[in-house]
Amino acid sequence: MKKTTLYVLMASACLFGLTIFAGCKKNPPPEETRRASADNAGDEIETPDRIELRILYVGHPGSEREKDFADFLTAHFKLVETGDLANFEENQAEQFDVTIFDYDGDPFKAPRPNISRNYSRATVTLGVVGALICDGQNLKPGYL
Repeated sequence: MKKTTLYVLMASACLFGLTIFAGCKKNPPPEETRRASADNAGDEIETPDRIELRILYVGHPGSEREKDFADFLTAHFKLVETGDLANFEENQAEQFDVTIFDYDGDPFKAPRPNISRNYSRATVTLGVVGALICDGQNLKPGYL
């Protein structure tokens, strides 16, 4: 009985190891992607297939941070729009799949949008402003 148990444990360990190592194997990018990357060394690499999500970035209009986020998000998602955190209203998020709240500068002086308990859109909050928004909603990732 002990030999059988040992064999079962060894077989299980082998299957587990094979599953882990086989699952971690990454496929190399297609040849045309590698060639394009080499040809455009130093240039911004275009993403041919952007993710089918509509993103609303709500932050500090005209800031470098907003521009950087908008450029990054536009490279990866089909539709990206920006909004002003000071003027945010919940109905703005209805036509988007994900809303991102962020603000640069002194976060304690940043505007705090009035978000009701009925707000139910997929939302990502960043930095102190995001923590303060979550804390106002008594959410777990609030200001820790």
